[in-house]
Amino acid sequence: MTEKRKRIRTDRMSMRWGEMDALGHMNNVSYFRYFEQVRIAWFESLDIEYRIGAEGPILGTMTCKYLKPAIYPVEFEIASYIGNPGHSSFVMWHELYNANDPEERFAEAEAKLVWIDLGAGRSLPMPDWIRTEIQD
Repeated sequence: MTEKRKRIRTDRMSMRWGEMDALGHMNNVSYFRYFEQVRIAWFESLDIEYRIGAEGPILGTMTCKYLKPAIYPVEFEIASYIGNPGHSSFVMWHELYNANDPEERFAEAEAKLVWIDLGAGRSLPMPDWIRTEIQD
């Protein structure tokens, strides 16, 4: 871990039967959906509104390191972290693991989020209130 990380939340979700692929484990796309869900839940907890005329973070890039196949049934915990903000962006990390055995880790992800004017689609400097939220 090279950058300082602040744990912001831990979410619990159950793997769904339909997420398995032909190889009998969770399809790679499903991991990104879990990470998206916890990101959006965090945004909602901050009262960020996604509408024209507002501003907020959008996903700029995301990578995922698959550590072990997830096989149904399993209850997940997804731990989420944020790092120090840049001018108009910040990094968010996720760890997806077995809720009943935290040593059984399935994936790690890193996302760069960019603060934008949602109507214009252009990046903006991050407002002080979100900087405070990230740095506290």
